[in-house]
Amino acid sequence: MGARRRNPQRSGRPRRGTRGHARRHGLASRVGRPQLPAEASVWGRRAVTEALRRGTSVERVFIARAQAEAMADIRSLAATAAVAVTFTDVSELDQLSHGGQHQGVVAAVHSPPPATIEDLLEGESAGGPPLILAADQVQDVGNLGGLLRTLESVDGAGAIVPNRRSAALTGGLARASAGASLRTRLVQVANIARALDQLRDGGAWVYALDQDGDTDFTDADYSRPTCLVVGGEARGVRPGVRKACDAVLRIPMYGGVGSLNVSVAGALVLYHAVRSRGEAIQDGA
Repeated sequence: MGARRRNPQRSGRPRRGTRGHARRHGLASRVGRPQLPAEASVWGRRAVTEALRRGTSVERVFIARAQAEAMADIRSLAATAAVAVTFTDVSELDQLSHGGQHQGVVAAVHSPPPATIEDLLEGESAGGPPLILAADQVQDVGNLGGLLRTLESVDGAGAIVPNRRSAALTGGLARASAGASLRTRLVQVANIARALDQLRDGGAWVYALDQDGDTDFTDADYSRPTCLVVGGEARGVRPGVRKACDAVLRIPMYGGVGSLNVSVAGALVLYHAVRSRGEAIQDGA
């Protein structure tokens, strides 16, 4: 008895034309439904709006049919940026956002090209030497997102993150950072300490931030290429990483609170670094 031929429609294969559509728009598909890698999608109204406004490489915007009118501002931004809009079902948005809180809108984006330590050292921050952030196992997506948003706001040269035990570089991080993770040079490394050694070899000062530090953060020299290392929520900057730093900075606490959230602490030091550089330029004028 001959082998029975399988019906391609019942075997789970894409329907004719679906695969070509997916290739054209950079989307993998299965049974006619678009699929996006987690790092190539952004979801939520604010994140998608920021991506469109700030010149992120948005490929296509997907909007829930029932919310088409409510998304008039996003549709207008997409039209201005010549980005196609597709109206679809909420179930497909759930799939595109990998279960994230999409609020009825998802954007397919081009992931930023991978960066290197050399790229960060060659960068500039507000016209001066590069200001770099290294996040040592910061696992909360909100904290890492806040740090990257601050880094972008001070024109930081880029960030270094470990490829394990860190908040994932996905659309969730793009949302938490208001899209900053899509516009920031990010270097993923297997060993943070070795990456810091590379920075020091390239002429950068490397400062860890910890409440047990022996140097007030306002007394540090930020005039050269500088990397600020912040630690994870539970353990702070790990001992092996601290050894690769030139100094350990602290933020003085004057009230009953013993420490600050890592995102808040990082923001204080990053802004101070930029401000101190500006004051140094004025003093030298």
